[in-house]
Amino acid sequence: MASVLIREAKEGDCGNILRMIRELAEYEKLSDQVKISEEALRADGFGENPFFHCLVAEILPAPGEPQGSCMVGYGLYYFIYSTWTGRNIYLEDIYVKPEYRGTGQDWGGEKSSPHRPPHLLPLNRSLWSFLIPFSSDNPSFCFFLPTSGQGIGSKIIKKVAEVALDKGCSQFRLAVLDWNKKAVDLYKALGARDLTEAEGWHSFRFEGEAMRELAGK
Repeated sequence: MASVLIREAKEGDCGNILRMIRELAEYEKLSDQVKISEEALRADGFGENPFFHCLVAEILPAPGEPQGSCMVGYGLYYFIYSTWTGRNIYLEDIYVKPEYRGTGQDWGGEKSSPHRPPHLLPLNRSLWSFLIPFSSDNPSFCFFLPTSGQGIGSKIIKKVAEVALDKGCSQFRLAVLDWNKKAVDLYKALGARDLTEAEGWHSFRFEGEAMRELAGK
């Protein structure tokens, strides 16, 4: 049976990661807000001083199966610093392709920003397998297999927590929209605290013209 591997992204994965970023934006009808390029991902994530780190989820075929591995999800994170607790990690994006979303403790995708609300549609899987191309410019194939119970999204989150502990982080942060009850319930079930509920925090962001005005440019 096929298995799931969560691993660190490589520079050569940027094309597939960008495709998944665009899939999420297209589903949410916000494709026009995706300004990032594959070149920017390469430069910002795989240079001498990376701005972000990324994990990818791959489906590995069982021994003897003809198809190769298939990338089906990613989690993009970076390190931040708290003046109260020191090193922290922040999960910016998490996404699992629709064909591989589980029921129960899993979800489709999430952007820790109000730009892209997460979608949490569980997949009603068939009990048979079939082959489709992964993308038009990538001739590899994915073998869709029933994966209920594998919880790929939860596996990505747990791997980020492992990275956080290995790097000496005291906190693992992420954000979710208030209407996304499934995600809120999942994070609470995994042990996260709702800081808006507990401490009343609100998130703010400066963009474009507001940033230029602040900087006097």
